[in-house]
Amino acid sequence: MRVGILTLHSQLNYGGVLQAWASQTALERMGHEARVLDRWQDPRNLTLLGPFGAARSAAVRNLLCEALAYGQFGAFLLRHWRTIRFVRRRFRLSPYHFYRWQDVAGRELGVDCVMVGSDQVWHCGDWGDPLPYLLEGAPHDLPAIAYAASFGMREIPEAWREHFRAGIRRFAAIGVREAEAVELVARLGGTATHVLDPTQLVPAKVWRERLGLRPKRGRRPRLFCYFLSENVPAAWPHLEAFARRTGFAVEIFGADTNFVRRLPPKALFRHLADLPRRTLSPVRVRLSSGPREFLQALANSDAVVSDSFHALMFASLFGKDVRILRPRNAGRQAMFARIEEFARLYTQGPVVADDLPAALTSLVAGETVAYDEPALEAARHRSLDWLRKALGKAVGVPTRQG
Repeated sequence: MRVGILTLHSQLNYGGVLQAWASQTALERMGHEARVLDRWQDPRNLTLLGPFGAARSAAVRNLLCEALAYGQFGAFLLRHWRTIRFVRRRFRLSPYHFYRWQDVAGRELGVDCVMVGSDQVWHCGDWGDPLPYLLEGAPHDLPAIAYAASFGMREIPEAWREHFRAGIRRFAAIGVREAEAVELVARLGGTATHVLDPTQLVPAKVWRERLGLRPKRGRRPRLFCYFLSENVPAAWPHLEAFARRTGFAVEIFGADTNFVRRLPPKALFRHLADLPRRTLSPVRVRLSSGPREFLQALANSDAVVSDSFHALMFASLFGKDVRILRPRNAGRQAMFARIEEFARLYTQGPVVADDLPAALTSLVAGETVAYDEPALEAARHRSLDWLRKALGKAVGVPTRQG
């Protein structure tokens, strides 16, 4: 079967890009011909292209940032380029891109069925446009299922509810990433099944082999940090003290690359004056890494500290001791149920930490996290079986039991 994957693949976020690759790989391992539908999240695809797609008027500002940040912006450019290269080389993209479903009118998609998800494709309100992922404006005869689709919120804003009710009816079968989303779909008039994130459907061995992840070199232990909302300058002293006490090398990914631009003059001066000392620090910020380099570092780490759901997914795949920081802002708190749920079902130990100092204290104390591999393997089997049957249902193909 030719399956088109409609997800948030065209972006810079590591988890978003890698979950799309996992969806493609999982479908191929099931024997399907998978294709990622090249839907852009904005008309100019700036979520992926970034400075490479910016207007010429931004050139002076970017060069000034490069000078003030001592090469940080250049490293950020390299991250964009490596992500663009990953998307173009690792994905089997549709023959054309589109932003709205109206752009597809009169053109062949070349697929038998569309699979929407995973990631927070159905988030709306403060950010996100769920309408393309609810198939609003899509061809009416296009068979579709949703796999591991996520809302990232506990309630649908009233202004969006009718869009969601109409969209839910478009899917032959719906799998969602969080248990609470099952209830949310039910309140919208649909039926959903709780399934695993697609990153969990691809074994660690396959990740290593297909992405060419190299084994760890050197004996020094490594702490992998991936921060989406943590303040990196504020976190630095805690991580540096941890590194000097334990002998760990610390790598920070997902850092806010624009924080230099927003610093007031006095703070900017302190930042620039402190750069020589930081070059000798055991803590490193990796601004230039693409998705493959990100996963390479995580797979070769000894411990993981993050505020990211996908960091937890990959930590579990590669068997890493992990701490996930409890979010402080309301938006990310609404998304935290998926992390607590996974920790409760499949792990033992202090996965969730109240803050960065608490996470580092736990690691220093020798506390560890273990995974319930039999339970995870059973969940993978159920999720793959559900996906196989859902695809058959969408196109009217009978499926065997088992």
